[in-house]
Amino acid sequence: MKYDLNERLKERLFEVLSVTIVTMLFIHTNANMGNHLSTGILTIIIGISGFIVYLKEWIANRIVKGVVFSLFLLSIMAFFVADIWFYRYYATPMNSYLWMQKSNLDGLGESIFSMMDLKDAIFLLVGIPIAESFIKKKYPLKHMALIPALLFLMVAGVKPIKNIFIDKVDITRRYEANTFLRNWGPIGHHVLDTYSFFSDSGKKVMSANDKKAVSAYFNNIAKPVHDMSGSLKGKNLILIQVESLQAFPLFQKSGGQEITPFMNELAKGGLYFPHVYPQTVFGNSSDGELIANTGLYPLKQGATFFRFPYNAFPGLAKELKKWDYQSLAFHGDEEDFWNRQHAYPSLGFSDYFSIEDMQQDEMISMGLGDHSFFDQSYKILKDKQDPYYAFFVTLTSHVPFSLPKKRITLKPEEGKEESYLTKYFEAMHYTDSAIGGFVSKLKDAGKLKDSVIVIYGDHDGLFLKDKHEIEAYYGHKISDEEWIEKYMPIPVIMYQQDMEGKTIEKVAGQVDILPTLYDLFDIKSSTYFGESMLNGEAGGALIMKGDYGSQMKINAAGRVEEFSPKDQKEIDLSDLVILTDYFKRSGN
Repeated sequence: MKYDLNERLKERLFEVLSVTIVTMLFIHTNANMGNHLSTGILTIIIGISGFIVYLKEWIANRIVKGVVFSLFLLSIMAFFVADIWFYRYYATPMNSYLWMQKSNLDGLGESIFSMMDLKDAIFLLVGIPIAESFIKKKYPLKHMALIPALLFLMVAGVKPIKNIFIDKVDITRRYEANTFLRNWGPIGHHVLDTYSFFSDSGKKVMSANDKKAVSAYFNNIAKPVHDMSGSLKGKNLILIQVESLQAFPLFQKSGGQEITPFMNELAKGGLYFPHVYPQTVFGNSSDGELIANTGLYPLKQGATFFRFPYNAFPGLAKELKKWDYQSLAFHGDEEDFWNRQHAYPSLGFSDYFSIEDMQQDEMISMGLGDHSFFDQSYKILKDKQDPYYAFFVTLTSHVPFSLPKKRITLKPEEGKEESYLTKYFEAMHYTDSAIGGFVSKLKDAGKLKDSVIVIYGDHDGLFLKDKHEIEAYYGHKISDEEWIEKYMPIPVIMYQQDMEGKTIEKVAGQVDILPTLYDLFDIKSSTYFGESMLNGEAGGALIMKGDYGSQMKINAAGRVEEFSPKDQKEIDLSDLVILTDYFKRSGN
C-alpha cells in the first residue's frame, strides 16, 4: 500500500509539473509578445494546460499514450517558441497566411537564429523528461487535470458569450494586426486567426455600391500642375528598393566617415524626401514593391504577392508600356522568393532576372551580394534600348546585417565596434557603395543624363524593440515621439542630372511614391491611392501595422493620430480593389 501511495504521489507530482510547465510556457509566450496578462487570458492558459493532460488520458495503452503526449507537448512548446521568435522580429504574431509563404524560410536561417534567446530553449529541454515520464506511468490520475479543463471550458465561454450577445461585438473582426492577441492571448489569437483565414480566403464579389465607391475615389483624385510636372517625361526610370533602409543614417558619420556618401550626394543634387513612412504589412519587402509599383496599399492580412499574385494590377510598368517602355525587374535571390515569379508579370514586367540568371560569385547571407548583383545587372541593362524601366530590389542589408570582414569598409566609432547599430551602418555603407558603382557605370556610358534614379527603403531595419541598441549607441533615451519622427521614416530620393537639388520636408507614405512619379513623368492615370509629394498640400501617412503592431496615422506635423472614418475608408477601398480583382472585373 505504501508503494502504491508513493507511486500515486509521484504521478500526481508529474501531473502538476506538466501543467505548470505548459502554463509557464504560455505565460512566457504571452509576455514576450508584448501582451498584458489579464485574468481571462491566465484562466484560458491554465485551462488549456490541464485540458491537454486530460485528453491524453483517453488513450488506454500507456506506451501509445506516452508517445502521443510527448510529441504533442514538445510540438506545442516548439510552436509557441516560434511564436516568440517571430514576434521579436516583426512585432506582430504569426498568422495563418504564413503557411502560404513557407517557401520564404529558405535562406532565412541566419535571420531566424538572430531572434533566438537561450532562455527560450529551457522550455524545450524541460519538456523532454516530463514527456518521458508519461510513457512509464501505470496509474493515470486524470481527475486532477479535469478540474482546470472544466474551468477552461466554463470561463473561456463567458467572454465570447458576453461579447456576442451583450456587447454585440463581432469577435472575429480584426481591426489591426494584434487585435486577437491583445484580446485573447496567443492561444485565442491562433484559434480566431485560423477561423478568419478560412472565412476570408478567395476573391470577393464586388457589389454595385462598392464598385461605385472605388470608381468615385479614383475619379476624384486631383492632378497637380506645377513647374516640375512632366519634366521627366521620356527618361529611363531606374527604381531601387533598398533592403531595410531608414532615413536616419543619411548624412551621418561613423568614425569620421560618411555612412551613405553616394546617397547623400544624390539627395543633395535631386529631390530628397526624408519623412516618408513605410506602409508594409505582412508582405514585408514584397509589400514595398507592390506599393511603389501600383499605388495600392497592401492587404491588411496576408502577403498580397502570395494571396493574389495573378491579379490585374495597375501601375508603373503598364503605364510606361503605353509609351513603348520595356520593363525589367532584378533581384539577387531565388526567383520564387515572395512568389515574385508570378507577381512580377502581373505588375507588367516583361523580364525578371534573379540569382538563377546570374553568376553566384559573391554570396552574402541570404543571396547574391549587392556589389555583384549590380555589376551583373548592369551588364544585362547596358544593351537595352531606351526607354526602359528597370526595377531593382537589394538584399545584403537584411537582418542580421552580417557582412564578411573583407567587405566591411566603414570605420566604427571607437568603443562601438560590436554594436548592433554599427553592423547596420556597415551593411548600409556596403549597399550604398554598390549603388554608387552601378550609377557610375551608367554615367561613364553616357546613360545617366537620360535616366532618373529613384531610391527608397522598403521597411524599417531597426524596430522599436531595437530602441535600446540605438539608445546605447548615442548615449541618451529616445522618447516614443522622437522614435516616430526620427527613426521610423524611410528616405525617398529622386535624381536626374538636370534637377535642382531640393529637400522636401513633407510627411508622406510609400503609397505617395507612385503618384509623384506619375506627376513627374506626365502619366495621366489616377488609379492609385496617395498623392504627389510635390502638390504643395499638407501631408500625412496611414500606417496599418507600425512598430507597435497597431495602426496609426502620422499627421502633417509628424504626430500620431487615430484613423478617421475617411482614413479607414481609404484602406478598406484598397483592400477591396485587391480582394475583388477590381481592375480585371471593371476592364480598366
